[in-house]
Amino acid sequence: MTPTTPAAAPRVGAVVLTWRDRVQTVECVTGLLSSPSITRVVVVDNEADGTIRAAFAPDPRIEFVELEANTGFAVGVNAGMTVLLADEAIQQLLVMNNDATLPPADIELLRDALNTDPALGVVGPRIVTPDGQRFSAGGIVNRLTWGIRQPRTGEQPDFLTWACVLIRRETLETAGLLDERFFMYWEDVEFGFRLRSVGIGFAEVADAELTHAVSSSHSRAGSRIMAYSSQAFRHFLALHGGATTVTGLARLSAKVLLTLARGDRRGAAYVRAGWRLGAAAPRPAYPAVNALP
Repeated sequence: MTPTTPAAAPRVGAVVLTWRDRVQTVECVTGLLSSPSITRVVVVDNEADGTIRAAFAPDPRIEFVELEANTGFAVGVNAGMTVLLADEAIQQLLVMNNDATLPPADIELLRDALNTDPALGVVGPRIVTPDGQRFSAGGIVNRLTWGIRQPRTGEQPDFLTWACVLIRRETLETAGLLDERFFMYWEDVEFGFRLRSVGIGFAEVADAELTHAVSSSHSRAGSRIMAYSSQAFRHFLALHGGATTVTGLARLSAKVLLTLARGDRRGAAYVRAGWRLGAAAPRPAYPAVNALP
């Protein structure tokens, strides 16, 4: 596949979401700005204290959205995409985790995939960890057990992970932004289901590779991650569970019991708390989630 000439293709703006992670954010944004295709980068700083902004030298291509609270993934990414969508010159949006890097040549491969196939509304790169493990950009959801696995060769995924996606403006205008009733997790799965419902295609570009480190925010969140996960899964079931919602709820119940069996009473309490929040599905989710002890 031969990349297109950057100047001939639609302009690209990037969104980088971060939370208390100066070092990886600087590395990610610096890499993006080395690409001639990236004309703007919006850094969305969750629970901002000025540290992230201060780490960058002035650059007209970089702007910051500083949010007072930790708003989670969907709200934070939506805030950045909203800024870019207000710029009519931006026709493609690259959304990336701050703990990931994508070389300029691989950005061009993603752009080439969108520019040559009008049926595609979103594309994502293959994911590689720093130690060399390789993962698909997407996943397959078992509608009975609600487990998620990697796609087999030639298998169309049910969703693309938003660790990195390149998305057309028209896709967001048709399908909408991420559902802000999710705090973290499952929002990308729900978006994939939504795309299918409106007939918008998406695909992995296997030749493009994203280096994705382990998120430092997960270790900082600790056991609360279990609340985030169960809140998101419960809300996803309400939207897309259908006749097998009952098996999904059984999965959550089993998670509580298994967590208790390991002696993690705090973790089990977070699973139950997330379950309750997911059933209520406040929009946005973050005020209720941040109120958890």
